[in-house]
Amino acid sequence: MVTRPDRRADNKQTRTLSASQNILSRADGSAKFEFGIKRNQTYCYLHAYICLQKGTTSVICSVSGPVEVQMRDEKLDEATVEVIVRPAKGVRATKEKLIENTLRTTFEPIILGGMMPRTLIQITVQVIKDDGSVLAASINAIALALLDAGIPLKYMAAAVTCMFDNKTCEVVLDPTAVELQDAKSVHTFAFDNTRKTSNVLLSDSDGIFNEAEYSSCQEACFEAVGQIHTFLRTAVESKKHKEHQQ
Repeated sequence: MVTRPDRRADNKQTRTLSASQNILSRADGSAKFEFGIKRNQTYCYLHAYICLQKGTTSVICSVSGPVEVQMRDEKLDEATVEVIVRPAKGVRATKEKLIENTLRTTFEPIILGGMMPRTLIQITVQVIKDDGSVLAASINAIALALLDAGIPLKYMAAAVTCMFDNKTCEVVLDPTAVELQDAKSVHTFAFDNTRKTSNVLLSDSDGIFNEAEYSSCQEACFEAVGQIHTFLRTAVESKKHKEHQQ
């Protein structure tokens, strides 16, 4: 039996998933998504603050729009999508700008911008804690926040990250920062909810790998993302159920 640093027993197992919507009152839509350990182990309450322990990746996303867009950014036949990523510590740097571009190119084809021409959809991602898989967590948070804002989408997106372990030559799903130190390559895949392997919304890879290793990583992520799609759908249905009860 494999024992990972965070006590997961399987390399193909993700951390515990956690999500919530409509958490920011001043945004048109918002969501929080986490890859983490069990909630009763993750949070400690001290002086009304929440202390996130090692092993958790947490992201909050807000969506504003459709709103008026500046003339220089205006598109006559579709909405303009803007993504801003704020790191957990410090100011935005090259890393955040690269993630912003990746997220924008992932969601622009999904958003039905033709229904909202000459408007702006602004997506802001705030990283709370990054212990691996922050790109995947951001994609999952954005998908929930867009739904919360009522933005029409072609598909529902969900993502997961994996790495190819340099020591064991195995695929490791949802690696933590500690595990990433042994990565030969790291891959993040996003898929839509049609459950077709050909419908890859995002393939983001870093490191050295061959075709066989890449295919193994894609297959592992495709199998795992089904669980995440189910989780996101359940989270949305739970929110709607609570709203109907009020």
